[in-house]
Amino acid sequence: KSIGFEYAMKSGTTLAVADITIPPERKPIIDEALKAVELVLRDFRRGLLTEQEKNEREIAIWQETTDKVADAVKKHMDPDGNLSTMATSGATKGGFSTISQLAGMRGLMADPSGRIIPMPIRSNFREGLTAQEYFISTHGARKGLADTALRTADAGYLTRRLVDIAQDIIINEHDCGTHDGITIRKADDVAGQSM
Repeated sequence: KSIGFEYAMKSGTTLAVADITIPPERKPIIDEALKAVELVLRDFRRGLLTEQEKNEREIAIWQETTDKVADAVKKHMDPDGNLSTMATSGATKGGFSTISQLAGMRGLMADPSGRIIPMPIRSNFREGLTAQEYFISTHGARKGLADTALRTADAGYLTRRLVDIAQDIIINEHDCGTHDGITIRKADDVAGQSM
C-alpha cells in the first residue's frame, strides 16, 4: 500500500483529449450496420418479420457493431498510454467499455423499465452526442436516482412495520433455555457501549 501511494505521488496519471483517438474504421463499421438494419426494416415492412423479431435483430446487429467498434478502439489505442494503463489496471469503473464510449460509440441503452432501446447511440463522447442521443443516455441516470429514493422509502417503511410488530414483545426471562446465541457480560463493549 505504501509503495503504491509513494509512486502515485511521484507520477500521476492524467488524461487529455489528444489521448482519445477515434479509429478510422469506426465510420465504415457503423455504415455497414445501418445497411443491415435497413434490410431488417425492409423485411419488416414486407410482413416477413414481427415487431419483436425486428427489434431482436436490430439489437443483435447493434450489439455486434458496438463490439467491433470497441475492438477497433482497442487496436488503435497506444498500449503504453495513460488511457490504456487505466483500462488494463482496473482503474476505470466500467473496464474497457467506458473507454470505448469515449472514442467509439456508446451503443445500446435501456429504457426506465429495463428494455433495450433498438436505436443505439452511434456518437461518442469525443465528438459529442446529439440532443436526442443525450436524452436517451440519461434514462439510466434518472432511473438510478429514482430507485435510490424509492429504496430509501421502502427501507424506512419496513423498519416502521418491524417496530410496530415487535413493540409488544417483552423479554422478561433471565435464561430462555436456548443454546444458540452469544453471551454478553456486563463489562463487554457492544457497539461502543458498556452493557
